[in-house]
Amino acid sequence: MKFKLLSLSLFSITALSPFIVPSMIPSAKAGCIAVDVGTQVAVDGQRVGHQTNRTSQNFGPNCDGTTGGKVTTVGTQTCVSGRCVQNRNSSQYVDGDPNSRVGVRTPNIGIRVKTPVHVYNPSLDPNSPLNKNAVFRNSK
Repeated sequence: MKFKLLSLSLFSITALSPFIVPSMIPSAKAGCIAVDVGTQVAVDGQRVGHQTNRTSQNFGPNCDGTTGGKVTTVGTQTCVSGRCVQNRNSSQYVDGDPNSRVGVRTPNIGIRVKTPVHVYNPSLDPNSPLNKNAVFRNSK
């Protein structure tokens, strides 16, 4: 009988632990969160890509010690040409709510994801012998 009671007790604790344990662990908090995702795709006749991606992320004075704001910026550039030049500039500003103090220091999180993709296509290169159009241009 004692074994059945012990088994039932262990089963009850195990069944309730997913609900009890998380309430005992403090949750993680962040001040302000800024996410910038920039994707640049170029297919051209240049052997070297010309792609720049500049991002500035600024956090306001109310981000520290609050459950702050969140901002996300997504930018995509696509170019298929003889020569592609891609420049991307992104500026983010985020601030928190001074009335939502949490009582602990909350770090700001800045995430920058940049994905430059450059593909050389000889058929778009006017100097490539593989470009049939280049032969006609040179023969004139």
